[in-house]
Amino acid sequence: VYAAVSNEEAVQFLSTLEEQSVDCILASDVFIYVGDISKVLEESSKRLVDNGLVGFTVESYEGSKADRGLRLLPSGRFGHSRSYIDEVAKVAGFEVLSWEDCVLRQQSHVDVLGASVILKKI
Repeated sequence: VYAAVSNEEAVQFLSTLEEQSVDCILASDVFIYVGDISKVLEESSKRLVDNGLVGFTVESYEGSKADRGLRLLPSGRFGHSRSYIDEVAKVAGFEVLSWEDCVLRQQSHVDVLGASVILKKI
């Protein structure tokens, strides 16, 4: 059950919330359109209570040193590597509780591989 639904840029929306006022943030099929999620995670950390959770999905991308594990894929969506997520989560004050590889959806009858991720504010 939703108390509210918002359609705006993630960092801008999160900045309207009181600090340490949120238990959990979910972003399914969102970060594939954001790219660099470091600012979203930093703002999420400010708004979450201690031990608060962030759950989200990302499209799989193995990454390289040249791109830090973040790349615009041929699909027009961003791919995020596990190492990229680990890095930006740590900087923003999170630990990775769960990383589950999964099929996010099908596109033209082909599985789109990704991961379902849960971070915990530390």
